[in-house]
Amino acid sequence: MKAKSKFIIGDIQGCYKEFKNLIKLIDPKKENKFVCVGDLVNRGPESEKVVDFVLENNVKSVLGNHDLHLMAILIGAKKHNKKKDTMMRIINKNKAVEIIDYFSQFPFAKVISNNNKKSLIVHAGILPTWSLENVLSANEELTESLKNDPEKFFSTMYSDRSKAISKSTNKKNRRRYLINVFTRMRFLSKNNKLDLQTKVKKSGSNKFQPWFAYEHKCLKEVENIIFGHWAALNGVTNHNNIKGIDLGCVWGGSLAAINIEDKSIVTVDSIK
Repeated sequence: MKAKSKFIIGDIQGCYKEFKNLIKLIDPKKENKFVCVGDLVNRGPESEKVVDFVLENNVKSVLGNHDLHLMAILIGAKKHNKKKDTMMRIINKNKAVEIIDYFSQFPFAKVISNNNKKSLIVHAGILPTWSLENVLSANEELTESLKNDPEKFFSTMYSDRSKAISKSTNKKNRRRYLINVFTRMRFLSKNNKLDLQTKVKKSGSNKFQPWFAYEHKCLKEVENIIFGHWAALNGVTNHNNIKGIDLGCVWGGSLAAINIEDKSIVTVDSIK
């Protein structure tokens, strides 16, 4: 690997062994820089080890919906569901303050430059109508809200808010919508309404298309948009400049990293 290569790692979701194996491939001499696409935790077997590694090695990521869910549990805004969540070992470590402080530094969108080319990293996606300035403004809106009042942010976070709304109309619903865009979105209508129920490859309604199927204003300013979240796609977007890198490691697939310089993909198989 070239020393200056920069990689984006897909959804880890507690798959610690695969995470470590992938790092050995893309960063054998600890020279390359990598950023995670979010969903570091939950569903996989060793979320607590992933969190420890992230904290100890100053790993950077954007926020995914499972990362937000962990923070909400740790701050007391949401109860841990033993049937659905696999984060009890994290909770038992008594590192709530440390984890919340560190994860709160993660953005919802991050721009990475390599050889004068910019790549935009998000967990789920962005709106086609957004310019790069719009993306970064929405990101700042959410991150500032999270940092200013975390308890309020997480206690009002859970919602299937699907319609776009202005900040001046209702700040809470505006925040909910933006969280859903950045961390939960898959299908979108032409007027930016979200279908938050469908999780497979095709929507049940002709009204909704995959968010990346539209023409994106932001691509006039960045070379690539790289996202995770949607394992059912297996990385297939049929778009040269919008790349999905959630290959479903937690479901028995692979953990992937994309080299943003040449768009090559490095994978390790899930360990069962």
